[in-house]
Amino acid sequence: MKSKTRGKSPSSALQDRLAELEDTASERGIQVHYDRLEAAGLKLKGGICSIKGDYHIFVDKRKSTADKIDFLQNHLNDPIPKDTPLVDE
Repeated sequence: MKSKTRGKSPSSALQDRLAELEDTASERGIQVHYDRLEAAGLKLKGGICSIKGDYHIFVDKRKSTADKIDFLQNHLNDPIPKDTPLVDE
């Protein structure tokens, strides 16, 4: 039986920085979701959207911790665009 090999676990400094960014998002009323962003074989980029007036950031859970940090920093540093798509369920 083959065993899965995984990369090294991220450093505690990276994990702490990611937690800080998640806290910042939460303080701004933005929910962060880590999902496998793939549909019909297409990899999706992720991003920010508004659902019923609440803001959500979707991040591909397969990204490295450093990439997740960069992604969140980019989305939290930029103001939320006025034309952010609204999704009504």
